[in-house]
Amino acid sequence: MDAAPNCAICNAPAYPECPCESERLQIAVKQAEARAMDSRLAEIRDWVISHARKHILNAFERLTSTRKQAHAAYLASLPNYSIYMQYSGHPPLHPFLLGQLQAQISEAHAELKRGIDADWRASVVRYPEVLDYFYSLVEVRLPSDRAQGVSQPPFAVSGYVDKGYELSTTTKEKKKSRRDRDASSPPERDRRSRREPTKEDHSYTVVGRTRVPPMVPTPPIQPGNMRR
Repeated sequence: MDAAPNCAICNAPAYPECPCESERLQIAVKQAEARAMDSRLAEIRDWVISHARKHILNAFERLTSTRKQAHAAYLASLPNYSIYMQYSGHPPLHPFLLGQLQAQISEAHAELKRGIDADWRASVVRYPEVLDYFYSLVEVRLPSDRAQGVSQPPFAVSGYVDKGYELSTTTKEKKKSRRDRDASSPPERDRRSRREPTKEDHSYTVVGRTRVPPMVPTPPIQPGNMRR
């Protein structure tokens, strides 16, 4: 006798092995993971993104701060720049000197913008590295196999008895006993069909009221049949 149980899904024999149970197990595992881990993963993801973004922005601010300081120092070193700023861009300078100074200032501003863009790109491309780092700080702890919650889960206290199966079996037995009891006694309508007809059985309803049917009239007597 083969004691191996049939497939719990399609009831196919155990050999050859049926893929139904493994497929359903994968589905159940994914569903359990979603129920148990989705909220936690979302919390971890938000924490990692928040710290990674903060680090990237801080690094970018440090780079741009250094670049802006160098830009300000370069402008201050230009000839006649202090007079240019004193007169808000309209100093009493020779047009040639003013044009030359304005070209130098414009080129310095363009170089600063290119440098800021480069600093931002250099900061953003580090996101994978920064994300990996902060994800590595997250600790996932598995309980010991000797822990009571692992060795004696709540559903194992009763010896792995399926309460749902017991309940369904008890319900089926109650329904079966009720059917047997009903079968042993004749139906109510059969008892009613065996009783003697009464006057009420020949009544009929007219406009919501019950009346006795009219009497049948006596047939007329033929003249030739009358006795003298």
